[in-house]
Amino acid sequence: MASDWRIHTAQVAAQSDEDHIFVAGHTVVILDGATSHRSIAGPTGGEYAATLGAVLSAKIAGASEGSLVDILESSIAQTISNLQLPLRALDAPSCTVAVVRENRRHQIESLVLGDTTVVVGRGDRTIAVQTDTRLEDLGLSQSESYKSRLRSGSGYDNAHRQLLSELQLAQRDRRNRPGGYWIASTDPAAAHHSLTATYEADEVGWVIMATDGAIDGLEALGISWGESAAADSVELENLLRRASAWEATTDPAGSIRPRAKQHDDKTIAAIWLT
Repeated sequence: MASDWRIHTAQVAAQSDEDHIFVAGHTVVILDGATSHRSIAGPTGGEYAATLGAVLSAKIAGASEGSLVDILESSIAQTISNLQLPLRALDAPSCTVAVVRENRRHQIESLVLGDTTVVVGRGDRTIAVQTDTRLEDLGLSQSESYKSRLRSGSGYDNAHRQLLSELQLAQRDRRNRPGGYWIASTDPAAAHHSLTATYEADEVGWVIMATDGAIDGLEALGISWGESAAADSVELENLLRRASAWEATTDPAGSIRPRAKQHDDKTIAAIWLT
C-alpha cells in the first residue's frame, strides 16, 4: 500500500516566470525553464517547461511502473514534436527537470536533470542531497567573469548582460554532449544522463524539491532543509518572499551572493510521508 503523502508547495515568480510544478497523486514534477539572454525565435524556456511538464506528468500517471528515464525520454520527444522544434537544435529552449514519485513497490524514486535539487530526509535523520552540478562544473570563464564583476560592485549593467549572452553561447556549444552538460531540450537521449536514486518508502520521512532560485534564496537566509520540510504552503511562500526581499534590500547588486539575475523564480515542494 502506498504511503500517505502530505504535499505543500509554493512559488514566487520573478519577471521571467519560467518555473512550473505539477502534482498528481504520489508524483511531483518541477521544471525550471532557462532564461534566454540572447534573441532567439520560438518558444521560451518557460513555455518549453510548461509543455514538457504537462506531457511528463501525464505519462508518469499512465505508466506508474515505467522507468522514469524512459518516460522522460519519450516526453522530451513528444514536446519537441508538439512545439515543432528541430531535433538536436543548438538554439532551442531548455529546462531542468526534477521528479519524485512512489512506485508500486513502495519505493521513492527521484530523477534530476539540471540544477533543480531533490533532498531526502531519512528516518535515521541522515539527509541525501541530489543535485546536478555538471553545468557549473564546466568552470566557463564567462561565468567567473560575471561573478567577479558583481563581487566588485558593478551591478546588473550592460556589460553584465553582454557577459551572460556570451556565457550562453559557450554553454550552447557544450549542451547535451560528452564532456559538457545535459539538459531537457531538443535531444531526447539527454534523459539517459539524468541522475536517479531509489529509497525504500518506509525509510523516508520527507522530501524537498526546489529550483535553484529557491535554493539560493533559502541559503542566503540560513534556512535549513529541516525547517523547509516542516513548513506548510503558506509558510513556504513566506520563506520565498523573505528570500526575494533579502535580494532586493540586502544584496540588490549581487555583490554578496553573485547571481545571473537580481531575482530568479523560486519554486519549492515539501513532501511528508506517513
